[in-house]
Amino acid sequence: MADRKPMRVLANSMAVVEALAERGDLSPAELAEATGLPRPSVYRFVDGLKAVGMATTTDENRARLSVKWLHLADAARAAMTEWSGARGVLDGLADRTEQTVFLTVPRGDEAVCIDWAPGRGIGVLILSPGRSLPLYAGGAGRLVLAWTRDVDDYLANGPERRPLTSETITDADALRADVARTRAIGHTLSLDDATIGIGALAFPVLGPEDEFLGCLSIAGRSVDIREREAEFVAAARAAVAELADGAARAAELASGTARAAELASGTARAAGPERTSGAAGEPTTPRSERTA
Repeated sequence: MADRKPMRVLANSMAVVEALAERGDLSPAELAEATGLPRPSVYRFVDGLKAVGMATTTDENRARLSVKWLHLADAARAAMTEWSGARGVLDGLADRTEQTVFLTVPRGDEAVCIDWAPGRGIGVLILSPGRSLPLYAGGAGRLVLAWTRDVDDYLANGPERRPLTSETITDADALRADVARTRAIGHTLSLDDATIGIGALAFPVLGPEDEFLGCLSIAGRSVDIREREAEFVAAARAAVAELADGAARAAELASGTARAAELASGTARAAGPERTSGAAGEPTTPRSERTA
């Protein structure tokens, strides 16, 4: 029983962190509601996060994740070598469309943003690096659902589908139809279902074997997304092709590096231990076997 307590503490701490990452600044009461933890426990976890520099509190006593998480996020993103050249692609697409561009990847029952190129009106967007969308809402969330999950299994075993707006798709049949439509046309159109007045177009980025790598999405005012949909679709598909090419090159480089390391290791093993020269007519002795 004692061995389970540290795991429970870590799990509860993670619940607090994820709630702050998804919803932004929260009061103790809001954190308690979001995590299901008693309010005294919320105070203790927030105080613990503050003690190690991972959280702060505002003048209104609302908890907030600290900028220290940005360092961790940069390290995590740097480890994802398939996206090493993504920033330039995102910036280019944002410049061409004047919209905000996101790169997201699956994480459990969510689509989490790992990078972005901000455009106009970013203050009203629900997504940003480190934040996530449920798989039933927003362009990125619904695209990830369509490309990576069995929709019936998700509906039966996934989380509660709480509406984010009046336009959020929570009905099972409507979500099945949305998944079918996304798979048929190759992208997702989102209008007002994550944030009222905000729309998005989301596209899959696939690897050489058609494996799902991530999602590229363009977000902005719903009226702009609707009126310029064809223009944005063309621009996004070109950016997706660049991302896929970059991921393929990164995979080839990683594979080549691994092969070179394996060959070097094999050569070293074949050479055996270094040997020292003996006197004339005497056998040589491995250096590792010499004594003082």
